[in-house]
Amino acid sequence: MTLIDNATSICKRLAPGGWHNLLLKHGLDILAPCLATELRKPLTHIDRTLAGFEDFCPTGQHGIEPGKPAQSLLYHALASPNVTHDAQGTPLQDYPTTAELETLLNLVYGIDPPSIEHLKERAQGAPLAVVVFSHEYRPAPDTVHKARADLCFSRTGIARVGTMPALYDPQRRGFLPFVEGQDHQIRVLPARYSAFVAIQRKGDQASFGPMRFGTSDGDRDFWVPVHKLFDGDECIAGMNLELELLSEHKNEKLRRIHLALGANSGWGEPDISRQPFVINEGLADWLSVIGGLVTDEHDPGLLCPLPRDCLVEAARYQGKPLTFRVPGQPLLLDSSLSMPPHAPEFVHIRHQVLSTGDIIDLNQSPSMMKVLNKGRFDALHYLDFTADGWINAKCAALDAIFPQRVAAYSLISAPDFYPLCTQRQLSEWLESMPTDIQEELFSQPPVCLSDVRSPANLSSFAATFDRSDTGITAIVAQADTPLGTPLPALLKVDSARRASYLPDAAAGLFAPGWDVGTDFEGDVFDYDNTEWHLAAYRLGSPFPEDAKLCAALSSFWPAVAPDTVQQFEPSSSRQTVKPMLDAEIGKAGGVPWDGTPAPHHYSENGQPYIAFTSSLYGDYTQSALDGAFSLTHTGKVDAKEYQQRMSALLRVRSIIGKTYKEWRIISFRLAMEEDMKELDHCLAAQVKSVQTAYRFEMARLGSATSTAFNKVHVKVIESSTFLVWPETILQRYAERPWRRT
Repeated sequence: MTLIDNATSICKRLAPGGWHNLLLKHGLDILAPCLATELRKPLTHIDRTLAGFEDFCPTGQHGIEPGKPAQSLLYHALASPNVTHDAQGTPLQDYPTTAELETLLNLVYGIDPPSIEHLKERAQGAPLAVVVFSHEYRPAPDTVHKARADLCFSRTGIARVGTMPALYDPQRRGFLPFVEGQDHQIRVLPARYSAFVAIQRKGDQASFGPMRFGTSDGDRDFWVPVHKLFDGDECIAGMNLELELLSEHKNEKLRRIHLALGANSGWGEPDISRQPFVINEGLADWLSVIGGLVTDEHDPGLLCPLPRDCLVEAARYQGKPLTFRVPGQPLLLDSSLSMPPHAPEFVHIRHQVLSTGDIIDLNQSPSMMKVLNKGRFDALHYLDFTADGWINAKCAALDAIFPQRVAAYSLISAPDFYPLCTQRQLSEWLESMPTDIQEELFSQPPVCLSDVRSPANLSSFAATFDRSDTGITAIVAQADTPLGTPLPALLKVDSARRASYLPDAAAGLFAPGWDVGTDFEGDVFDYDNTEWHLAAYRLGSPFPEDAKLCAALSSFWPAVAPDTVQQFEPSSSRQTVKPMLDAEIGKAGGVPWDGTPAPHHYSENGQPYIAFTSSLYGDYTQSALDGAFSLTHTGKVDAKEYQQRMSALLRVRSIIGKTYKEWRIISFRLAMEEDMKELDHCLAAQVKSVQTAYRFEMARLGSATSTAFNKVHVKVIESSTFLVWPETILQRYAERPWRRT
């Protein structure tokens, strides 16, 4: 069938679910006898006051505008996650599948297909190539210019590992990692890729961007999409295309460990070039063919990790547990082996393998740190299934016309515990504050992966990636996109409540990292001249080794990640900046995000104490093995909530003053009706109970003692409780009455 025939079928299927009356409100009849004519007629009564259409492009006036998705009313309506009600305000009863959205996007580019000559004219002499992009249709607040809903493109996509198959949420037009009723299961998350004819241009803030335009971006080359490629004779005038997306991924963490440790590590060539030292199969596949059955529900460009029974697995080789020799007097960080460049930054070494084959869990030993610091034992290797690689396009019909093929960088990363809150949203919020407030929150400013200007993994994929291609993680708009005027502040348009696979939802480059690490070529590091490239093999082996360190270093590692300061014993080097609710760390019947038992409050001879799990014995690799990670609570936190929590804590810090470093959060939750009952009538009248309030219980803690090797007990010296509203703070010191501060 032709594109218009397929579009007609899609419209007929969706029309009874509220779409017919919704689009008629704008003057578009999706059940018209000739849909092609209907889609091209001018629409003079588009109602941009309807929910979901506030950010539809102001210059859009057709159901389909050839080559311009953001100006195509039909595509916007079906693709925008904010369009969820019909013209009468009744919830829509059905939504398009990913395959149907892909068909409609192809129609946008194919309803009036350009010729090769026309594409070359648009380039005006600049280089043209077949380039693969990851892309996502977004509401205005999350687009390059924030002026309208639009397609956003990046040559880096981020899929995420998990234990359950991906599940598409049609209303959100996207994916989420939750598994209803199963707190400790995490769904894999795919990333979408397509091939485009693209033009190479210098950064242009007034046109395609990139997003968050950098000081040197005007002198930097970026590939910018011009025209989407797809199968058939409707893509480019006079041509019949057969397009195929190809992929390669690699996890070579174990190989890199042995290369870095050398001959004494226990293994060398040719073994370390084999599975599982190098994993290049069974990591990911196209969602439309996973399970061996080709489906028409999903579009063919969704690259998806394969779900695993467990996020982490013990490695085996030649029928035996795979080990490596821990060097004598190893360099440790938080009970993990710290590695030199060109290898995972941190490696799990807490499971000792004896010559008999018995495995000793050192977490159960009071002498764990003595054994780790001495080294010279065999530690069990663990596998995770994160990776990096490339996606490229094969299209024989275009080989002679556009011989250059430019691949996308594909990351298969760890789960995101805050899928509704992106790194860019954190960065933009922080940048809106005075400099002194920014520095008070984070000693290092947060960075989005989309802001990074480094090439992809040159070490593992030298034949695919180019060291001069430093804009590969940038997010751009389509070529020749006009700047437009940002939406008025009073016009509230919500961000999409779904997981994003574009790199502004990922953390930038820190040590350690979460989504990707960095490395350099050669054996000698030169601070002034070394050129860095991205590399997934630099992340922890397995990835939970990084997760614990990232979460523990909340102020140094400023990213959208959990903050463990409330979970482990107090330390002068760690301060909470991103408070977690009691339920998120396992208190009050909640489910701890990391499987670590929550601090236990108790009294002895009338003196309050808190028993913490020792940070040295908090083993996130073991948590992964136990299936203890959970997104049940953290996954519900969006950017607004994340920011409100940080703001509330900042206000509490300002009240406590210079002695704040001596205090710790020992309870944090939403205020409840019982808290309001504690207030006298005068105070209760001063607060707006309809607004969200947080309840902080802060304590100044004494010196630590240990009655068990893996527990730390701390005396509570004094306490103070705060109720924090957007405009009001109440404080109660010890058992004294509440007062307004």
